[in-house]
Amino acid sequence: MRFIVGIDDTDSSRGYCTTYLGYRVVRDLGPLVRAVPYPKLVRLNPNIPFKTRGNAAVCLTFDTEDPARAFDAIASKVKELADVRGGANSGMVFIDAAKARLFEPLYLEAVSGVVNPHRVRRFLDDVGAKRLELGNGMGVVGAASSIGFSEKFDHTFELIAYRRKESWGSKRVIDSASVKEMDSRTFPHTFNNYDYQKRKVLVAPHGPDPVFAGIRGDSPSSAMVAFGMVAFAEALDGFMVYVSNQHTDAHLQTKLDWKVYSSGWVEGAVKKVVTGTGGHVYVTMEVEGTTRLAAAYEPTGDLRRAAKLLREGDRVRAFGGIRRATSLHPTILNMEKFELLSLGGRRNAIRKGTYISSPRANRHLTKPLIRYGNEVYGVPPPLKGWLGPILKPVPA
Repeated sequence: MRFIVGIDDTDSSRGYCTTYLGYRVVRDLGPLVRAVPYPKLVRLNPNIPFKTRGNAAVCLTFDTEDPARAFDAIASKVKELADVRGGANSGMVFIDAAKARLFEPLYLEAVSGVVNPHRVRRFLDDVGAKRLELGNGMGVVGAASSIGFSEKFDHTFELIAYRRKESWGSKRVIDSASVKEMDSRTFPHTFNNYDYQKRKVLVAPHGPDPVFAGIRGDSPSSAMVAFGMVAFAEALDGFMVYVSNQHTDAHLQTKLDWKVYSSGWVEGAVKKVVTGTGGHVYVTMEVEGTTRLAAAYEPTGDLRRAAKLLREGDRVRAFGGIRRATSLHPTILNMEKFELLSLGGRRNAIRKGTYISSPRANRHLTKPLIRYGNEVYGVPPPLKGWLGPILKPVPA
């Protein structure tokens, strides 16, 4: 029998990681839980202020002969590895795989909007899903929503390598030259490996969580080959390849209704461009007869520089999330990218096209330029070795 389990909100500011929990379920619970590749790493609306640290849920498809025992075993693993004392509000949803399609509307809502957890619980009761909630149980929203994501949508892959527990919290040592070499040799099939402006490695996090590094690419083989080129000295625990909605702009597909915390796009004419304190650029737009304000903040780098070149009359489609009003600003669109659709009757230094943030400012869902026209759809064939131990470090 085939089942699906979604898990969310198990990490905290102190560490831990929901993808690591997914890895441990797959690694530790076979043959009771025989995972079907590929496990899913699902990012939801990044504009939600109460999102988890990584804003990532995981979803595992598996075969089992004893679903009741499998539920108990996975629930036990969640209780073991969720940092509830550190503030995690974990949720786990367990459902017959045949019902996964019923969750697609929930995923589409959660990736760009705000979802009421009480409504999610009623839905789960209606479809006969079993669940586990820890803390206040808010993670049940992400856990349920992750089940609705599938390879029918544009997707990428990430190989995530995990540290041994004795290394958690210590500095990660990765040879930056090997990352640059890997990036050049695997381009354009991997992305966001290195920030050439800041001369900074992007494949490794900096917190106390169990993740050592993550390589993102357009196929499982691209990520696996790339990771083999990275030099490091630390002995690791293992790795797992996830399919994901990362770097697909999944949250920016909906036309905005200007509800607070929603993500999507608006189209309008530029009325005014002002550079404010700290180098932030504010663009006033006329959108369907209403004046709206959008901002490209200083850390967005290239996006901010492009926004400064906009002029009155330019027609743009701006993408991002709606921030609630403050004492200093009205409700505002935090821009992640914009498309210059037409010029306002004059020529200047900016041309029609798409402009996005610098890599260092990209969120997990932001699509890099290299992926435009290279989207991936459909279920890939399983690749042998998508889960496994890392037997020895690669000398740095």
